[in-house]
This record gives sequence, C-alpha cells and structure tokens, in this order.
Amino acid sequence: MEETSETIKDYLVQNDIERLHILINTLIKDCKWPDIVELLETSTESLYGEHWLKTHQMVLSIFGLSELLGVDCDIFSEMNSISQPESIENASDLLFDNLIQVAMTQFRSGGSTLFFNVDKISATRFAIIIPELIEARYRETIFILCEFDEMLPTLTKEWIEAARLWRTGYGFRLLRARNHRLLIHVKDYKVIRNLLANELGIDLKNIAEEKERLIRENNSDYLQLSQQLDVFVLSYIISLGVIGKFDPKYRALIDPGYSEEF
Repeated sequence: MEETSETIKDYLVQNDIERLHILINTLIKDCKWPDIVELLETSTESLYGEHWLKTHQMVLSIFGLSELLGVDCDIFSEMNSISQPESIENASDLLFDNLIQVAMTQFRSGGSTLFFNVDKISATRFAIIIPELIEARYRETIFILCEFDEMLPTLTKEWIEAARLWRTGYGFRLLRARNHRLLIHVKDYKVIRNLLANELGIDLKNIAEEKERLIRENNSDYLQLSQQLDVFVLSYIISLGVIGKFDPKYRALIDPGYSEEF
C-alpha cells in the first residue's frame, strides 16, 4: 500500500484527477473500501494538512462531485459510511445520495452556504439543492445585516470587524471581489449593505420586519459552521491582513492553491 500511497500523492500534486479516478476504480476491485478511504485521507493530509477547501476539492473531484464542495462534514467519515462499491461510478452515486442529504440538512439548520456555486450546480444533478441553498443564503444575509445594523450605533471608531460577514455565502463573494480584509470602513460597509440588499431584492427599510418574519416562520439559526470549516475561513480572512497587510502566521492553513472559483 505504501507504493500506492506515493502514487496517489504524485497524482494529487499534479492535480491529475483523471489518473486518480482510474486508480481508485482499479483499487475498488481489489481492496476493501475502508482501506481506500484511509489511503486518500492520509495522502491528502500529508499534502494539504488542515487545508479544508483543498482537501474537499480534490477528493470530491475524484468522484465527480466537485459541485458539492461546500458540504460541511468530515468527508472521509461520509465515505466510510457507504457500503463496498462495485466501481468508482457506484461509489459516486452512493456518496451523492449521502452528501445531498448532508447539504440539505446543513442549509435547513442554519449551516454554512460557503463554496457552493449556483451557476455550476444549476445544469447538473446537484440542482435539487438550489432552492434550499438560496433560501439559506437569503436568511443568513438578513440576519447578519440586522446584526451589523444593531452594532453600528455602538461603534466608537470608523472600522468594522467583518469576520462574521465573511462567513456568509453572499458576503464572502462580495468582500473578496471588492478586495476587503478583516476590518472594513463604515462607509465601505454601507456600500456592501446596499449591494447585499439588491442581491436579496429587499428594501433595507423593511429588513427588521423581514427578520421577524423569518423568526416566526423558519429556523432562525445561521452561521452554524463546523469547527474545522470555521477555523479555515478565519485563517483565510486573517491571512489577508487587517486592512491590507498580509499576516503570514495563517498561511499554513490556507496553502496550497486556494480556489478562486467561489
């Protein structure tokens, strides 16, 4: 198995998903599934360490499930939960069924909406999660805007710590696109607030009422990220710097190759 492990690492380094796909399919015919999962886990850990996103990106791509990149779970535990597959296509189908349910539960319980690309998902079999995803992103954005609105009158300085806004699906995308960091100026926040309101199609005058409606009608939980994902996101934010100055302390958690697709 040691030789196979080195081969897997070589393919991972090369981002050679096609060869990994072929290799795993061959291993399925000759090896027990838990042994294959362990090989993938130890190989990715040796290369990516605690880089949550890169691990998910590579492992899910091998099984043709990259659209579920944002699923907030221990991906190897989910892999171990399926029965011995007959082929990698069978493994993909079994994992698909599991991870779709994980994603749905994630959205309904106020979990993360990060790293799901609606445009990419819409033309695939993963499209069944889109209504729940959009609703969850809407809900978390309403709640986080209200959270910041309550904080604004108490500020003694003109800068806002935006870590919680970074943890939302729409907020992450917008803050990164506008090249913001951990702290954002109040004037910049108000611009972002308007842009987010436009994204949601809501009049900011009605946002408090909308929050109350959501509390009455839906689960009011939001930003319920797992510890592993939360650490990754915080590490990414802080690595950008406070207001632009890079902090290398957190680089180990976000290298190698942070994905810019989301």
